[in-house]
Amino acid sequence: MTRARRKLCLIGLDGLRWDVATEPGLAPGLMRLADEGSATPVWMVPPTDSGPGWSSLLTGCSHEQTRVWDNDMINHQLGACPDLLSLVWMRDHHAVTYAAATWRQLLDPHGRGPIVHTRIDQQRNGLHELFWADGELTGCVAADEEVQAAAARVIADRGPDAAFVYFEGVDEAGHRYGSAGAEYRAAITRVDGLLRCLVKAVDERRERHGEDWLIAVVTDHGHKPEGGHGGDEPEVRRSFLVLHCPGATLPALDTLDPTAVTPLLLDLTA
Repeated sequence: MTRARRKLCLIGLDGLRWDVATEPGLAPGLMRLADEGSATPVWMVPPTDSGPGWSSLLTGCSHEQTRVWDNDMINHQLGACPDLLSLVWMRDHHAVTYAAATWRQLLDPHGRGPIVHTRIDQQRNGLHELFWADGELTGCVAADEEVQAAAARVIADRGPDAAFVYFEGVDEAGHRYGSAGAEYRAAITRVDGLLRCLVKAVDERRERHGEDWLIAVVTDHGHKPEGGHGGDEPEVRRSFLVLHCPGATLPALDTLDPTAVTPLLLDLTA
């Protein structure tokens, strides 16, 4: 009998500084995943903006390959750079994939992207589902909550083979208040609560259906103390990859390039 492939839940926390998140009590959900699993530094390649960052993290392609140099994403080549969910489907045409996000460039086919391919045929056949909550319309806090509720429901009910769930609230706080103060920390704690809801949904799938799941968490960049990013400052370039998979032996890694994240996740769920 063929062994079922390990399922994947990749959680994207935009704009999260690891050194701040590790402060005592700020992000207990994320820290539990790291303590019970692994946490590996990822050093983002400038320009450290969301467009280039997520394009590299989600496709395994360099800025030169994606032609994404900023958030305008003009003349990008993402059509030639399949995203992680598309690659999961390409290796198994029965795989069910899911993505939920608040940032238009990730999912909206009528916007400047999308980084995650739309795959209309697979959507029609029930193999691919996208959920987008417009953070520009409702604000990031409300939109993140919409994403969490939708994603947790799909994970609990359908158990997709690979899911990408993105939260924007920490990045919004970094831009508005900087990363040095209480507002940024409060945003980390709030988003960590959403992360814990997703982890709970995954844990329920494990218990009820005996499924093997890998949870991964990553960010696209950090923030300067005064707020903002895009350059090569260490606090901006420093990302991370947290991996959590009970009962599995996770690889011992030193540091990762952002283009290594997608190939690694594919290997770990093969």
